Amino acid sequence: MSGKRHVDRRHRRRAPGARPGRLRLTRAGRLSSLAAVLLLGAAGTAVWINRDEEAPAPATTTVDAAPVAAEVTLETSLWKSSEAVSGEAKSERTPLELGTRFTAARNGEVAGIRFYKPAGERGRHRGSLWDSKGRLLARVTFTDETRSGWQQAMFSTPVPIEAGRVYTVSYHTPEGGYVAAPGVFDRPVRSGPLTARAGVFTAAARSAFPSRVHRSKVSYFVDVVFRHRERRRVPAPAVSPTGEVAAEPTVVPATPTPAPSDLPTPVAESSGPAAASPSAVPPSAVSPTAASPSPEVEPSSPSPSQAGSPSPAPGDAPVSPSPSPVRAGASATPRVTVAEPEAQPSLVPDHKRGSFPSAADTGVPKGVTLKRSQSLTITKDGTVVDGLEVHGEINVEADNVTIRNTRVAAAPGDWGIIQRKGHSGLTVEHTEIFGNGRERTQFGILNQGGDITVRRVNIHTISNGILTEQGLVEDSYLHDPKYFPGDHTDMIMCTSGPPAGKSLVIRGNTVINTLEQTGAIALFQDFGVVRNVTVERNYLAGGGYSLYAGAGSKGTSSNIKIIDNVFGRDVWPKGGAHGPVAYWDRHGAGNVWKGNVWEDGKPVPEGG
Repeated sequence: MSGKRHVDRRHRRRAPGARPGRLRLTRAGRLSSLAAVLLLGAAGTAVWINRDEEAPAPATTTVDAAPVAAEVTLETSLWKSSEAVSGEAKSERTPLELGTRFTAARNGEVAGIRFYKPAGERGRHRGSLWDSKGRLLARVTFTDETRSGWQQAMFSTPVPIEAGRVYTVSYHTPEGGYVAAPGVFDRPVRSGPLTARAGVFTAAARSAFPSRVHRSKVSYFVDVVFRHRERRRVPAPAVSPTGEVAAEPTVVPATPTPAPSDLPTPVAESSGPAAASPSAVPPSAVSPTAASPSPEVEPSSPSPSQAGSPSPAPGDAPVSPSPSPVRAGASATPRVTVAEPEAQPSLVPDHKRGSFPSAADTGVPKGVTLKRSQSLTITKDGTVVDGLEVHGEINVEADNVTIRNTRVAAAPGDWGIIQRKGHSGLTVEHTEIFGNGRERTQFGILNQGGDITVRRVNIHTISNGILTEQGLVEDSYLHDPKYFPGDHTDMIMCTSGPPAGKSLVIRGNTVINTLEQTGAIALFQDFGVVRNVTVERNYLAGGGYSLYAGAGSKGTSSNIKIIDNVFGRDVWPKGGAHGPVAYWDRHGAGNVWKGNVWEDGKPVPEGG
């Protein structure tokens, strides 16, 4: 991994009450023991919401709005990061092809391949997708591998697969190292529409179709990234107080899944990063294939170990983000605005109206013409950036800078916009920030300095949305993060309390983490006690928990106000994969839990 990517491997969190396994992962995400519990590192099911594929309802004189049924793209893998399974690292010292035979209950696409790598395993690994007759459908080479743990590579073009047909996904290890567990396939392994039937292997000097099944029904932990589309209910589009439906968002609808053919898909050779690969807004899709005979070495069956089911927990390892070198910018002095944008009323979320921010009323207003720019470094106090399309980053090294009506297509790396240490007063409004979905963009907005105001901003397709310890985040839409190996994904994150005399207010936002980890809003005690934070009138959904509420090992949180938020079940039935809230301290001085409800108006109990 490059030096920039160490930031988000700073800690692993466990859910309250989870038991640690025998296999520990260090802060760098590496195995500290070979025979042990495997912490599986990718999301089981993720959801991309395309809110705008239906025409808006006609204008009306009422501000009530019914929930919207929209098509979403669901992403599923067989093993989830919140689960633990028994396994042992083995090495046969001979080249092997190891895989999983599976079916899907829905038509969809295989976008990539994952496998679990033991410590000490070396050599180049290549992943393959096969149909039931052993015909190769696609192949990809794994790059940017970590020393151990889950590795992921995405096909350059997703492969359509058909419901009910058998496929096999596999990887080739020239050194013969792998992780395995017996008995896993005593019964089928199911996750969403996926059903895994068997672990398969063959001995081969080069990548070949694996068809043999170990007598102990061993799993070699080879996995797929599978995507399919389905209709889901999502929060209604925002309606303005005048009764006019907000302007159509700029989200591009995902391409419909093509109908698979009985003929094999032409083999696509990819060499991609160990990461997810959709386009900037709509994700691309994924899918797997089957088995046939081949000779020789039968990988041995390890003795399993057992452990609890770890899940993220705050307050583990203090590692600060390391600033990257400033990229060359197109202009050291961005153009200055000459007119204020038209004022727009602030949205106040109300679960009875469904008026939460969406792509329609965040990001660049419709009709604004943008001027293309490369990365910017701003060094003059009071600079106003208005109407740019920035391909790269905006690096703020000045006070009281304003960025508005701007789209940031962030380059792979640490951030889209950063306010550097020693500077304060940054305002970002009516702006869209996103990564390319194939390579990690660490943060949409990273604040290393003082106060910051974020208003009506649309952030998506990144690992983390906003990291700040103080300021105001309001009326914004943060959604659809991307998972990359080692990530902990949070849409709005605070890693210690605001400095003395300062506060952090998170108000009136739609915050949806479509993964099973970590949070929609996360108040963590990574570097200090969390104090003086208000989280009010937001729509929150997804993550391991939708809200991490500030308690931790550094001390008792205080003056944390969680008021009038609406928790949604659109991503997970419990709000988050494990529940709506974790780490709430009801005993902290000034802490308030009031008026927090589910979408149907039923109360969310104090602390979830």
